[in-house]
Amino acid sequence: MPTHDIIDNRNQKLVDQINCILDSSAAAHFAVGYFFLSGFTAIAERLTNIKELRLLIGNTSNRETIEQIAQGYRRLELIADKVEAQKYPKRTEEKRMANDTAANIRSSIELMDQTDEAETLVKNLVQMIEEKRLHVRVYTKGTLHAKAYIFDYGAIYNGKGRTLERTEKGIAIIGSSNLTLCGITHNTELNVIIDSTQ
Repeated sequence: MPTHDIIDNRNQKLVDQINCILDSSAAAHFAVGYFFLSGFTAIAERLTNIKELRLLIGNTSNRETIEQIAQGYRRLELIADKVEAQKYPKRTEEKRMANDTAANIRSSIELMDQTDEAETLVKNLVQMIEEKRLHVRVYTKGTLHAKAYIFDYGAIYNGKGRTLERTEKGIAIIGSSNLTLCGITHNTELNVIIDSTQ
């Protein structure tokens, strides 16, 4: 945790705090006006153990971000349709479905910059959507100016493997940072950490 509760991206980077908190979180809920894949990439590795990530985003984003999210949901719909059409698919049909999904992922990667980071991002994003762990809603009733990062704590255990009770249910960061690479790493921002004891 930071030495104080203020995160300005000068002395302490918001991305470091988000990644640290994600390590002990079961779920996360983010509301941001701007959401770009660049910001998601910076935290994607830490999202693998999150049971659920809910995003409420403003209607301002870049084309690449919207296309990747839409493609992940299209893949999920295609898989659901095929499973519904064939409750007990033949082994060859299961293999074909798996190959089709892999081909779709490959084509997505071909459209992005060819870096290890981009490949990891696509895999994480698609996996989270297919596992129904990522839920994205776009706020359309006006401009969404919120910047809130809310984390639900996961279970903690003692040395004997028994669950320990926590007095707080989670922690939040609110302030001025959008979920973009600049917003969580470079821009001079003002964010504050709030836990349930405050």
